[in-house]
Amino acid sequence: MSQAAALPDFHPLTVIRDWQEGEAFRLGDALTGVAVFGATGSGKTSGAAKHLAIGYLAADFGGLVLCAKKEERRQWVEWAAATDRSEDLVIIDASGDWRFNFLDWEASRAGEGAGLTLNIVALLDEIAGAIAGGAGKAEGGGDNKFFEDALHHMNINLVDLPLFAGLPVSLPLLRSIVNTAPRSPAEALSEAWQQESVCAAMLREAKKVVSEQSTNNLEDYEECRQYWLQEFPALSEKTRSIITLSFSMLVRPFLTRPLRKLFSTDTNITPEDAFKGKIIIIDLPVQEFRLAGRVANLAWKYCFQVAVLRRMQPKGRYLRPVFLWADEAQNFITEFDAEYQAVARSAGGCTVYLTQNRESYRRVLGNNDAVDSLLGNLQAKFFCQNSGDTNEWAAKLFGEHWLKVKTTSFSSNAGSPDGKDSTSSSGGISTSEQRRFLVEPSLFTVLKRGGEIYDFQVEAIVYKGGHIFADGSPFKLLTFNQR
Repeated sequence: MSQAAALPDFHPLTVIRDWQEGEAFRLGDALTGVAVFGATGSGKTSGAAKHLAIGYLAADFGGLVLCAKKEERRQWVEWAAATDRSEDLVIIDASGDWRFNFLDWEASRAGEGAGLTLNIVALLDEIAGAIAGGAGKAEGGGDNKFFEDALHHMNINLVDLPLFAGLPVSLPLLRSIVNTAPRSPAEALSEAWQQESVCAAMLREAKKVVSEQSTNNLEDYEECRQYWLQEFPALSEKTRSIITLSFSMLVRPFLTRPLRKLFSTDTNITPEDAFKGKIIIIDLPVQEFRLAGRVANLAWKYCFQVAVLRRMQPKGRYLRPVFLWADEAQNFITEFDAEYQAVARSAGGCTVYLTQNRESYRRVLGNNDAVDSLLGNLQAKFFCQNSGDTNEWAAKLFGEHWLKVKTTSFSSNAGSPDGKDSTSSSGGISTSEQRRFLVEPSLFTVLKRGGEIYDFQVEAIVYKGGHIFADGSPFKLLTFNQR
């Protein structure tokens, strides 16, 4: 019996792609994360990415696919058909056939940390960062920090109300609470507001439910009640307007098409379905849907990541691996990715991020430290044809060696003009040792890019987190057939 046949399901040594001569890409390599680099037209998607995707699908992984380009759905439909996984595809698109109320999902899930307001608000904060176009919370101080904190404080008390009232948490309900909250201490005391306001009705229902419970939620409810009846009405008109406007900007994409039906109604698909083998494709590509597409992909991505981190390996068995896949990953990375990737391996999370170069990540994350933190935890790296600083970074990653370099010198003396002195010459060969890259940066510029001109062959140099290949090198040149 072969080693592969003897292994239990989803063992880390399971071969995902056989590279011949005893070398392979194994499940353990997938769990350490993958980064693929290559210039536009280098074949990174049709070469290295297709090679890995087919392997992951054939090995029965579940997964989440984020879409930046319009053709990505078609690609995955073809790859799933080629591996007999078509029935596992879940295509989330603008039709709204598949829906995910992520706030109620977080509020009603099982587990010791279930229903915590801070975790629900964290979803809103992450989405706020996506809408702002950054990678998480904006940095800085002064007024921006004040209003950001004020919005966060309001969101905590906002989410608390339906939780105390025992109602599903939804963005339409949260918007109604904010829109009907008292604008002054006098309005909070008025009979008209108490009769007509959704906020007032929620406060009454929450008090009724909390009073009937045996839990110690009454003090927490009183804090929430004080906020809506005293703190919020007492804010200056300018401060309150900015906070409510910021909230409106946060929820607006989810309350209009195409996202309203997808995120603000009921739920018939969750991230946990990937744990059962579903391949969830967010077919709202950024190329077509712009900000709405990016927000939809990021909402799913963050929820998927936190769901993966909650997994625990069952005793005596291995978790089904699930992949998080993003081509043109610079559209979707956030600061949370480094935190996620640092511990995703033990939870069965396999990240695959494709982009042109490191600069794409630096443009989003803002500095080299954040980029290095992320890429340091994506251990397997595939380098396709490329140019620029990424090549030098890759060369440094592979390391250097001592190389003996021979130097030849020659000199001659033709003598004096009157011919009285004879001609003389001298020369010599010296040898010295110099440090040179194992792979010179220039080599990446001439790797095969596929297409007819290269007979549909794509080359990539692969690095597997310190693995030494059979020839004693920390890298291996692979060739992928696009056809």
